Amino acid sequence: MSRLIFVALVVTWMCWLFICNAGLLERAKQVYRDTKAKVLNEHIKPVTDSYMERAKDRASAQWERVKSRVPTFRSTQDQDQSNLIEIFKI
Repeated sequence: MSRLIFVALVVTWMCWLFICNAGLLERAKQVYRDTKAKVLNEHIKPVTDSYMERAKDRASAQWERVKSRVPTFRSTQDQDQSNLIEIFKI
């Protein structure tokens, strides 16, 4: 990827030195974008997708644990509040 950036910078610099037409610079930009998308889709996404799925699964499992414990916590808290209301007769 760093070589690609270096090539893009050299092409840009050469265009400014020789005052080339805008078409060459646009083609260089498009080649850079296409190569960047190709690297992302072929090399980075296949590796990161498994990690993303694992993170989603763990987050879902943790959320289920929280949801299963919250009603118990809330009902205990409600009982404590009702006891306080009875004690202080609010």
